[in-house]
Amino acid sequence: MKYKSALVIATGILLSVSSLYAEEPEWRLVTDRDGVRVFMAHNDDSAIKTFRGEAVIPMSDFRSIGNQVNDYEFIASWMHMISSISELGRDSDTDRQIWVTTRLPWPVSNRDAALDLELRQDPDTGTVIIAYEANNTLMEPQSGYVRMPALKGMLRFTPLKPGEVHLTFEVVLDPGGYIPAWIANLILRDIPYFSLRRYQRVSDQERYRGSDSGYYRIPAGWPGASE
Repeated sequence: MKYKSALVIATGILLSVSSLYAEEPEWRLVTDRDGVRVFMAHNDDSAIKTFRGEAVIPMSDFRSIGNQVNDYEFIASWMHMISSISELGRDSDTDRQIWVTTRLPWPVSNRDAALDLELRQDPDTGTVIIAYEANNTLMEPQSGYVRMPALKGMLRFTPLKPGEVHLTFEVVLDPGGYIPAWIANLILRDIPYFSLRRYQRVSDQERYRGSDSGYYRIPAGWPGASE
């Protein structure tokens, strides 16, 4: 199979949980239902907001991740409160720039962000990480949106066994503008919960199976893995 050695970082994954923060925060569990756990770590009066969602996701073909990352309409369909994702450019298949817009409940104004996105793999565990970070030099602020001053996050796909991955969806952000704390907490609790619940239902589609993007190594025991 195709394999891009550039995806393997000898010193570890580009974006581990610890590197999202100056120091590891104290996570508190705010939701635990339907197989989805949601954590927060920010104070209500803090401009910086955080969330982490975790769930086991059905996936019969690990190659699906690389194929799905190219389908922005599909990603936006399961990411809660995301209205659109479009590509601004790319340096390679695994390093690209995107523009993301939100659809937030009234009376909160919709946000947008221009992001650098990178896909990497841990060579030891086979975990695939899609990491993204705001880069506001990529695009001028757009009419109708509040530009988020800061955003950093990841989707971390850890293979458990053939047919199952553990997905961590984690974000640290400054949403910009004014959002009452109670609304912000409600939104940030809902985003990971509903996103992961939706993804559990749509993750294992046949159209994403069987084709190797070549973005990463397929773990042993999974379809398409090298013997």
